[in-house]
Amino acid sequence: MPKRMIVFAVVILLFTGTALAQTRSVFWQRWDVLIDNVDTSGNSFDVTETYDVYFTGTFSFGLRVIELTNLDDIQNIQIYDGNQALRQSCSEQAGTFCVSTTTDGREIQYYFTQPVTNDNRVIRIEYTVLGALRIYEGGDQLWWSAIPSDHFGYTIGSSTVTVQMPPGFGPREGVDRVDVYGVPGTVQVNGTTITAMPNAAISGDGKFEIRVQYPHDPAAVSPRWQSSFDTQREFDENVKPLLDFGILALAGLIGLGGPLAIFGLWYTRGRDPKIGPVPTYLSDLPSAIPPALVGSLVDERVDIRDILSTFVDLARRGYMVMEENQTAGAFGIGVNRTFTFKRTDKPSNDLRQFEERVLDRIFSGSSMERTLDSLKNSFYTTIPQIQKDLYKDLVGEDFFKGDPNNTRGVWTAGGIGLLVLAGLIFFGVVSNDDLNVSSMLACLPVAIGITGIAAFIFGQAMPSKTRKGAEEAAKWKAFYEYLRNLEKYNTVEEAASRFEEFLPYAVAFGLERSWLRKFNGIENVPIPVWYYPTYIGGRYRGGYTPGTPVPRPDYSDISRAGSGGLDQMSGSLTGGLESMSNGLTSMLDSAARIVTSQPQSSGGSGKWSSGGSSWSGGGFSGGGSSGGGRSGFG
Repeated sequence: MPKRMIVFAVVILLFTGTALAQTRSVFWQRWDVLIDNVDTSGNSFDVTETYDVYFTGTFSFGLRVIELTNLDDIQNIQIYDGNQALRQSCSEQAGTFCVSTTTDGREIQYYFTQPVTNDNRVIRIEYTVLGALRIYEGGDQLWWSAIPSDHFGYTIGSSTVTVQMPPGFGPREGVDRVDVYGVPGTVQVNGTTITAMPNAAISGDGKFEIRVQYPHDPAAVSPRWQSSFDTQREFDENVKPLLDFGILALAGLIGLGGPLAIFGLWYTRGRDPKIGPVPTYLSDLPSAIPPALVGSLVDERVDIRDILSTFVDLARRGYMVMEENQTAGAFGIGVNRTFTFKRTDKPSNDLRQFEERVLDRIFSGSSMERTLDSLKNSFYTTIPQIQKDLYKDLVGEDFFKGDPNNTRGVWTAGGIGLLVLAGLIFFGVVSNDDLNVSSMLACLPVAIGITGIAAFIFGQAMPSKTRKGAEEAAKWKAFYEYLRNLEKYNTVEEAASRFEEFLPYAVAFGLERSWLRKFNGIENVPIPVWYYPTYIGGRYRGGYTPGTPVPRPDYSDISRAGSGGLDQMSGSLTGGLESMSNGLTSMLDSAARIVTSQPQSSGGSGKWSSGGSSWSGGGFSGGGSSGGGRSGFG
């Protein structure tokens, strides 16, 4: 046979096999249940399940699992294939059945006397149920799940459930109730015979239960499980609804009231006080406070850029010099920049505590010069103390009522604590079936979690300025507006004379790049005396000698600077200072990484980051029947 024909035949066989597998199905033409031989004193009864099933496809075995819930035991199991009794054996041979007990209940797997293909078969399952009758003085009960909801998704065309009570124990009209649960059905009581039938076919997941109350037998013995069942049922039907409502109300109070209360605290205590009108912009420094304090006041946080602004401000005020050297990059491509900080002769006895701490950390010990790279993996240890100093100054200047970082920390800790509490309640109580006494209990950790999130979010805005702090912040915001939109409010040429003075504040505001770019092409702006671009040569050629006075160049003759007069460099943004601006932004970018860098952990990834009339008992609704389980074929 040609190879092409073989492949075609295999495809046809696979397709046919798949199609046949997909056409296998089961239809219960009838599922009848007979409950008889009821022993009211001995607490037992027999159950006979009769299936008239039509099989589409080939089937060779069946499965029936009977739940052991709300009964003591199931015994005397017998299976019939038609009129032929099957033999009990776990050999999986035709004509046998095997009984085992699993977590799902009593499992019965039975094998037909011979496989059935596209035909109907009558199967009968018989067994005795022990300890399923409920005993109450007002009337004993038989509550049985005749057709479980799990019948492998196959439809049941019709069903008749018959309960044959012994003489003298038929339901009393007007006294004893007879109900069905699951699909709607019709009940008929004829003396001691009770018949129930579903009103329509039972769908693939439908169930049908019957509950019969009959006169109490004084000699009857209550089953072992009934006491705990009745206690739980009483709780579920009488106490649990009240408990559910109470927990739901409490969750609503916490979930809505908690965030509202937190919002109220922010509204009354966390907002800054209202102040009078402030100009849209201010073209001069509103006060003499240092840039790091300004940046911390405006956004209520001490950021790395606030600390870096102190580097520039200390240089501007004459405490150190920043030296830049350039070398050609690999293969002559690009430029390598190195930066060195050198201490001047100016004493530091007039500095604020955070400024002195920065200066001392740069020039530790008796050192008078320090490369920027040498601060790597060491300067970070000082940052928390610098931040603490700045927060202390914010309070000392009467800008805040209390340390804003501590205020945020308290609220953050509270929010995290509530989230942890919500998690403990959920995983320790809600997910524990033995402790979860209410279906509404899950609402409680959700409500607590919502309140925790609200505390965390609003807590970031809880630091409150004083009136003085609010007024000062408003003025500096107006100055920020001026720096950001310099061309709108002033000419760049007029602002050039204040370039060096305003630069540290531009760094604190995060505007240094745009601030430096504004002066591109503007001449006659001198290079700051504290910045030494040694690569230019001229008076910068030898660099700055630490501990000596900072020389003040003569800017009276600017014209000589642009045409080879670098020996008497006054500098301009189109020449030396434009290059200096590139170096300064490079230095600030490098410093931001270096001062926060930390040594890599030897054990980790090496990555770091900053920062009837009634029932006598047993409840009034479905869900508490005995029996049930599942049934199907294969």
